[in-house]
Amino acid sequence: MIEYVYFSNELEFPLPESITFTNNSSEKAIISNSKQIEAEIYAPEIDFYIKNSEDETLKKIENIEKLYQIRGIKFDSAKYNEYEKEIGNKVLVIGNKEQAEKLSLDDFEVYYALPEWIKNITGTIGALEFTIDKNGETIKLSVDQAIWFNAPDAAYKQRGIVDPEDIGIEKSTEILKKRAGIYGYRNYITYDINICQYNGRVLKETCGNCADVCPTNAILKIDEEKKLLFSHIDCDGCGGCVSVCPSGALDFSAVPRDTFEEISKFYKNTIPLILPEDLIDSLNIKLKPNVLPLAIEGAKFLDETHFLTLVQESSSQIVFYTDRLSKGEKEAIDLINAVYEKIYNKKAVLLAQNEEELKSVLNKAELSPEFSYTINPQSAKKREKFAMRLSAVVDKDYGIIDLNGNSYIHYGKIEIDADKCTLCMGCVSVCNAGALTAHPEDNSLKFDAGVCTDCGYCEIACPEKCIDVIYDRLELNPEYFGQKTMAVDEPFYCIMCGKPFATKKSIAKIASMLLPVFTDEIKKKSIYCCQDCKAKLVFSDYLERKLNEK
Repeated sequence: MIEYVYFSNELEFPLPESITFTNNSSEKAIISNSKQIEAEIYAPEIDFYIKNSEDETLKKIENIEKLYQIRGIKFDSAKYNEYEKEIGNKVLVIGNKEQAEKLSLDDFEVYYALPEWIKNITGTIGALEFTIDKNGETIKLSVDQAIWFNAPDAAYKQRGIVDPEDIGIEKSTEILKKRAGIYGYRNYITYDINICQYNGRVLKETCGNCADVCPTNAILKIDEEKKLLFSHIDCDGCGGCVSVCPSGALDFSAVPRDTFEEISKFYKNTIPLILPEDLIDSLNIKLKPNVLPLAIEGAKFLDETHFLTLVQESSSQIVFYTDRLSKGEKEAIDLINAVYEKIYNKKAVLLAQNEEELKSVLNKAELSPEFSYTINPQSAKKREKFAMRLSAVVDKDYGIIDLNGNSYIHYGKIEIDADKCTLCMGCVSVCNAGALTAHPEDNSLKFDAGVCTDCGYCEIACPEKCIDVIYDRLELNPEYFGQKTMAVDEPFYCIMCGKPFATKKSIAKIASMLLPVFTDEIKKKSIYCCQDCKAKLVFSDYLERKLNEK
């Protein structure tokens, strides 16, 4: 199989040796510019760029190779798992008689229902369960798929329902036939349970953004157990959940964050034009010199770290064209633009949601060498990457970004009353973002606002009630980023063995609580002993009492 294939009957200029030119439609390839070639990846942005770009020929040749390489990296780095499910031939048609008669479903076992009969839907493709109220009679009907004319939004909570009014009769029947038999699907997201801001949060619910924005039933919150339940077969791959995940626990399988970082470097000194790949074929617009498309699968997954990465690696304003802006993307764009307007007096991300807007912003977009910054953040999480990149351009105090109006993207910090803090490190144990850390080398508690998700869980968990969370303000000053010492104490040494085992404040706190309670002198002494010596002390006392009894 050929890696890169360019299929065409003619081309006005030569291609690099890494790309095989062919007019033979029987060729097979990993990546192709044409649907006429059997390829693992169809890359519509290649022909889109060749057709519309005003770059000089040599630049075009160079950029075409880049577009193949970008696709190659995404293909190699995607974190998909492939799944299969057997789908039967039972179909429910929901609509009136005239609508149903337009369909040709000879290969299926077909049932019919009027829209007003449908009372409830559960299940998913291959096992859809409809509750039907037909003239007062309640019927439970199990089918594999459904066609629903003018389907309500609720219909799309389940995978396996198509609307001919939305995509046409021909396309609807084509989808049904394609899905029948062995239905293949994949996971569009990956999940890191260790940094999830919902999982295990029993004291206070601090997140759940992903389930809130999921348009289907692909992500459900199990509140009793504080766990997320994923159904990959119900996921439509939009990526909206990724854009609102505060910690980066969710990542987009097609373009993981590390991969996005890598491909962003291909856009150095060009103006990136981000395009959902399913919109490209229908788009007809001229690209001024130095504009290079970046096709994305799943138009809703971009967050503030993605945008900041591409802006800095390209050294340019970026153009984002989409007809389905997610809530997370909107807040991310607003955040990045607010930052760049404070620092550089111009926007970093130019948004267009129709062709007229796209023409306008493409004309305005410009290279911005002052944006240039690059890093190599191996294995860094979403928040760490964002903090590393943002802190590099905040060289003085630029004020505060107020995020109070945000629903999903939050940045803030905490304040700690150091006099009350006993350094019990309870806050550290519940901070899975890594913002709060214990430092035994100097008996200190440190905090990094740059990676804090502003969840407030430390405030709830603090036994001394000495933590205050400052919500929804991103401070653009150098002091905001990096670890700060919030509280520090001297070690307390075991009165028996001399080993340090706690801080002076924590022992003083325990003593103030237990000394008035304890009447036994051994128990009072044990307060000041390490665990090993405490056991020895109690056991020795026990033996002595036994001997005295004899």
